[in-house]
Amino acid sequence: MTRYEDTQNLPNILVTGVGSLPHTDPDAAVELIMDALPRAPHCPQLSVADPREQMWIQFSEGLPRFRVDLENLTYHFDTSGDYLQELEQFYAGYLQVSDGGSARDFAVSHDFGRGIHAFLDRLNARGKRYPFVKVQVTGPLSFGLTVTDQGGKPIFYDDTFRDVAVKGMGLKAAWLIQTFSHFADRVIIFLDEPSLSAYGSSAFLGLSKEAVIESLDEVIAMILAQGGIPGIHCCGNTDWGMLMESTARIINFDAVDYLESLTIYAAELRDFLERGGVLAWGAVPNTEQVERESVGDIVRRMDQGLNTLESCGIDREALTEHMIVTPACGCAGLSVPQAQKAYELLGGLDRYFGEDRFRKQAKE
Repeated sequence: MTRYEDTQNLPNILVTGVGSLPHTDPDAAVELIMDALPRAPHCPQLSVADPREQMWIQFSEGLPRFRVDLENLTYHFDTSGDYLQELEQFYAGYLQVSDGGSARDFAVSHDFGRGIHAFLDRLNARGKRYPFVKVQVTGPLSFGLTVTDQGGKPIFYDDTFRDVAVKGMGLKAAWLIQTFSHFADRVIIFLDEPSLSAYGSSAFLGLSKEAVIESLDEVIAMILAQGGIPGIHCCGNTDWGMLMESTARIINFDAVDYLESLTIYAAELRDFLERGGVLAWGAVPNTEQVERESVGDIVRRMDQGLNTLESCGIDREALTEHMIVTPACGCAGLSVPQAQKAYELLGGLDRYFGEDRFRKQAKE
């Protein structure tokens, strides 16, 4: 079995964020991130500050026939009429990027990414290189199943525009990696896939497991071609075995409420870890529970989680060879003080784990 080479240089434990924050001041959001996460700062997503940073809209620029009504906060693909010329232009851009060219035609503009550009400005001003920078893009399944055509049908069920949606998210990922690779040795990028928590429901009617994996793997291949490290973030319960059969290097799960759900997929998890896959533990609450948490609480939660997975036959050393720690999901639903507490905990965890104490404890 071939091991993933791109995860082997990850540290024992890396602490980073999911993405969204409740701030209306982009600079304040970036300052919070940079102070808490010195080894793996992440790009903030600020949908509270501007609806254009909402995950279904932020990565829509440059996609043919995508329509946004910001006043009513609606969006859809217009599949009516003649769209051949627009598709030809889109695919010409896609081929340029696939051939190693710049993805600047698929950039997220300042208007749609104040958080992204504030983060870029801060990285430029600091003039230093980080071991890792973490970014995120809407996953192709969630984008395609949430955004509809003009008649309300999920665009994922339109063969032409499904391809646009999948390739579009890959192109946005390519731009993010090209942009942030100037500031980091490696760029980690998560595909945010909240809709996968509904896998098996009517939302996925007629959509096979193979089609799900194929769509994920197409975007992941584009990420790998750009030198990024691809992960999948799902904040609810899902078919984790299916995600582990994809070529994602990292699986980010909610370790506060859904750790037990991983135990059903022990065989798939063993294979995933053997290939060099990495679990990203969403161990910091992203609810008001965070107000009552300490670093010690989170370390104990992770240790209990390791015990649970080990009891299912998962090798503890394989689990702790490489680990990532994040909030359970984005923090946009918190108040600013609650988000600050969450990031205080992330900073405390980064310092705690920076000494490799957790792995040493795991071996004892």
